[in-house]
Amino acid sequence: MKGYKELIEAISKKQYAPIYLLMGEEPYFIDKVSNYIEDNFFEDVGMKDFNFQMLYGMETNVNQIVSYAKEFPMMADYRLVIVREAQSVAKIEQMSEYAKNPQRKTVLVLCYKHKKMDGRTELFKSIAKNGTVFESSKVYENQFPAYIKSMVVEKKRLINDAAINLLANHIGVDLSRINSELDKLENVVPQGSEISIPIIEQYIGISKEYNTFELVSAVIARNQMKTYEILNYFSDSPANFIKTLTIPTLFSAFHKLLQYHFSVDKSESYLRSIGVFWTEVQTYQRAASHYSFGKIVNIMHLIRKYDQMSKGGAGVNTEEQELIKELVFQIFRI
Repeated sequence: MKGYKELIEAISKKQYAPIYLLMGEEPYFIDKVSNYIEDNFFEDVGMKDFNFQMLYGMETNVNQIVSYAKEFPMMADYRLVIVREAQSVAKIEQMSEYAKNPQRKTVLVLCYKHKKMDGRTELFKSIAKNGTVFESSKVYENQFPAYIKSMVVEKKRLINDAAINLLANHIGVDLSRINSELDKLENVVPQGSEISIPIIEQYIGISKEYNTFELVSAVIARNQMKTYEILNYFSDSPANFIKTLTIPTLFSAFHKLLQYHFSVDKSESYLRSIGVFWTEVQTYQRAASHYSFGKIVNIMHLIRKYDQMSKGGAGVNTEEQELIKELVFQIFRI
């Protein structure tokens, strides 16, 4: 299986496979490859109207996909058919007969998101033999800063670690949304210039002092005054409270602290290897004295409980913002 950069490079050289299966848990790279194909496939844009078909998984079926794929190009070398959300195509495995002998003048792109196709199926085996399979693997938290940096470099801008830190912790591990926010800044930040914290605060609407990351950092540091100050800010400005982000970020922070307790290596490089930003290294090192192994285990159980409650478990319908306040209070009591 090719990586996405290798795949894009081959496509840029017009080295096409008759069928692409773009699959996996991370939708960002699937969109990146399929968008590149769509945007760069036709040198003569006028030919696109005659030789391009966009289909959507919930609105199409195998017969329709195969019918479009079997058509021959008009006044062009190739035809392009892209199927978005291909994982939603009913009985997609019935495409195996087409995949065994695909139309060589058509490039068929299947965007199979959020999961992998079963590698034991005839369809998968036929695509692997006669086309190209690309797996977009899940991006883990400790890899996220490097991906943000890479995205900014591709856009020919600069960014420092503190700004990456702010973006990642405000938006969460969502490369597609990060990319969308960075796109907004392209009209603000010239090529070669830096995407700074003030620019992020102004144009993406993040408060440097009061955000989910700073809240979690205050809890880890056991700084109760700062924690409740941020919680009160969220109460006064509920639009700045990012639902569904705070509890997972809290759990992730204590999980890193648990890893640090278990590790013989107590260095800064180890903490950074498990996803702690450089600005927070000392906070985590000090936090190890505030939170013993036993306390961390109890806190992680507590966070799981409140995570279920935030999703309506046990009949709870309390606002998540209030649950966060209660959860933090309980953490400080342990």
